[in-house]
Amino acid sequence: MTSKQLILAAALFAACTANVALAQTPACDDKCLTDIAKAYLRDVAKQDSSKLPWADKVRYTENNVAMMIGDGFWGAGPGINDGGLLLTDASTGNVVWYGISTEHEQPAYHGLRLKIVNKQISEVESILGRKEEPEVFAPTDGFKVDPAFTTKLAANAKRSREQLIALVDGYYNTKVQNNGQVLTAFAGDCVQVVNGVNLTAGDAYWAAKAVPGCEAQMKAGVYKPVERIRGRRYPLVNVDTGVVAALSLEDHAVRFLDYTTLDGKPLSVQFGYPNTRGRLDLFKIDDGRIKRIEGVSVFLPYYIRSLWSE
Repeated sequence: MTSKQLILAAALFAACTANVALAQTPACDDKCLTDIAKAYLRDVAKQDSSKLPWADKVRYTENNVAMMIGDGFWGAGPGINDGGLLLTDASTGNVVWYGISTEHEQPAYHGLRLKIVNKQISEVESILGRKEEPEVFAPTDGFKVDPAFTTKLAANAKRSREQLIALVDGYYNTKVQNNGQVLTAFAGDCVQVVNGVNLTAGDAYWAAKAVPGCEAQMKAGVYKPVERIRGRRYPLVNVDTGVVAALSLEDHAVRFLDYTTLDGKPLSVQFGYPNTRGRLDLFKIDDGRIKRIEGVSVFLPYYIRSLWSE
């Protein structure tokens, strides 16, 4: 074999070896996603992004505003409190963290989504429900994640990914339609919590006058101020635990200030001007019924354009 042939053979062998190694490289599984997310939470608290595995191009938004890594929450003396919930979906490469963070020692409910591609962070999306904003907000002392979000379902209580998403989409459609017809399914003990406030127990500004319960409030038509829910995304679904992470923009057009529920109760809108709520909600679905909804809501300009889906 000539020297040229030897060089060519060596090159072919190296290329084949590289291809085999590439093919055998494992995808970023749940542990891989968890490790990267924990590193992100650790390093953002240190305000040091230099050691994180960034992709060549990274998109970062905070409350639907495009930012550079290092701006916004990163530069506000950030802190990550213990006790948050970390969820992964290896099939989509998405990680969602829900918990309490601080900015200059001021607490906020925080919903975070990371997109991991080739073991690198390519997308960062934070939704921060802060105390001083015009939205419901409960004290964060004693915050705990409900164990239902990590509890596995019995085999006969599981539903497919498509069925879980359909139930959540039906929840949104019911809320917008607001005519008493329920287009999804609720458990009898369903609870909805937003920024730590239990809406189903009467802790919100309007709920004290409304009937308690997820399904009962839908049937009573208490959500008349909600004109549309757009930008719906479902980046994370876990069929074993029945959990769906959903992101959306909820528009309140404020075409009226006072209204009457379908069961005859007088209610008023919370704010007398148009606004949009940016939402990250976690849905727990057991045996085909929504059992718990918990997440973060942030006040945004009316009809703000989604930077992720439109």
